Amino acid sequence: MSAAPLTATPPARSQIGFPPVPQSPKEAGLPFSFICDLVLKILYFNGGMLGRDLARHSCLPWIMVSDAIKFLSDEGYCGTTGIRGTVGSDEGFAEGLQYAISRTGRERARELIEISQYAGPAPVPLDVYVAVARHQGRTAPMVTHQLLRSALDHLVLPPSVLNRLGPALGSRQSIFLYGPPGNGKSTIAAACANLLGDPIFVPHAIFVKGEVIRIFDPMHHKPVPAELPPHDTRWAFCTRPVVIAGGELTGRELDLSFDPKVGFYEASLQLKANGGLFLVDDFGRQQLSPQDLLNRLIIPLEAGYDYLNISRAGTTVQVPFTEILILSTNLRPRELVDEAFLRRIRYKVEVPNPGVVEYGRIFRRACESMGLPFDPEAVNYLLEEHYRKQNRPLHGCEPRDILDHLIHAAAYFGVEPRLTPELLDHAVSAYFANLDDAEGIPVSSAH
Repeated sequence: MSAAPLTATPPARSQIGFPPVPQSPKEAGLPFSFICDLVLKILYFNGGMLGRDLARHSCLPWIMVSDAIKFLSDEGYCGTTGIRGTVGSDEGFAEGLQYAISRTGRERARELIEISQYAGPAPVPLDVYVAVARHQGRTAPMVTHQLLRSALDHLVLPPSVLNRLGPALGSRQSIFLYGPPGNGKSTIAAACANLLGDPIFVPHAIFVKGEVIRIFDPMHHKPVPAELPPHDTRWAFCTRPVVIAGGELTGRELDLSFDPKVGFYEASLQLKANGGLFLVDDFGRQQLSPQDLLNRLIIPLEAGYDYLNISRAGTTVQVPFTEILILSTNLRPRELVDEAFLRRIRYKVEVPNPGVVEYGRIFRRACESMGLPFDPEAVNYLLEEHYRKQNRPLHGCEPRDILDHLIHAAAYFGVEPRLTPELLDHAVSAYFANLDDAEGIPVSSAH
């Protein structure tokens, strides 16, 4: 049901509070020993590095990195090989020096790597993350009819969908999207992310009981390209995340994952989605049952927080659950879950098949996006011959798919791509293959 996605307007930067730059390990919420170990591992994995690059890689200010380098140098773990870069007007002399790990430092780094290979941006402490995540989860704009129509302007939807979806997004409650396949449920869910509010700060990792949990994921967190004021760069300034899990979801992704080979944790999907949107697409087709999935998320949905099991530290910690959960399915809702489960999903929004008028509007938009001249008579022919006579339901994705077939068929036959009956017939026959009546090898013979 979509043409081209709408680009969100950047928010006003003045409304966003940037985390201050820490000036000491205490302000950073990290033990000095952890910072020294992190710098040493960065040197081990990257070889010789300029001081400024060490600070940039660790996302820590030079004043803290220089203290760590001094300690490592005194221990004989690293040293300087002289100036290798120009020194900026706002930099100290030591930031332009090249630092290299020593043989003793390599031995020490290998000992550290056996425990944890994490050598990325310095993490933020759990308590700070909890406070920031809760604040960002509360700062959401009011969703009005005008804003929703603007965000979904690239879709052709009946008013009933908008009128049910708008209050759900405004309340930031869970949403159950259901209806026949091919009508844009996944596209609707993803477009809703434009209404979630200003960009947020996402930590690269968090520090919990001496363990590191990596949160920033480039698949879900998109940095905002902008000139930003000085701030704590352990936080990435990103658009609100949209985390999508489909039929491949097994349940393991809903808990922290730990790989003994690397020695640090990867955040769960719902932790990565905090402040944004968590879409479970094709709900009911996952490897875990719908009941098991909802049982796992029932406490976060009702209480607004989740629990993480830090197995290596032998403890469990509480974290915010501040995303909007959307379950999207083309299966019958009552075949998936019972009334008690449906009651916990606050809003139910049906996305029906388009009517004839809506189908025509979708077809016109698809023609415009593909550069094809629109012909209403050709659409009437298509509807009469291939829908009404075949008693075939309309789906929002079909104009785009049929036109895509038509363009490739025209190229194959060496003719101009136009909405002629011949090309439409060819495209439809390839798209709506009658698989039920197709002849082939009997199943028993194949076995």
